[in-house]
Amino acid sequence: MNKSQLIQQLAIEAGLTKAGAERAVNSLLSIIALQLQANNNVAIQGFGTFCARQAAARTGKHPVSGQPTHQPACVKPVFKPSQQLKDALNP
Repeated sequence: MNKSQLIQQLAIEAGLTKAGAERAVNSLLSIIALQLQANNNVAIQGFGTFCARQAAARTGKHPVSGQPTHQPACVKPVFKPSQQLKDALNP
């Protein structure tokens, strides 16, 4: 499912217009991104937790030449599913 399909399904499920569902999805994604930029976790009970984690600098390998490359330290978004979501996927 891509973003436009998600918007269409939300419009059907919630009884919203497609434009309203698009604003809702875009707002939700924007809020999550802003909270992660502020180093805050976003926990949605029954679904999971979004958080930002610091990744250390490391040495990688260029996929074509095989030359070692330096990968700088960065912040990566991480999603940890809740136990309820795991149980729903594995009945």
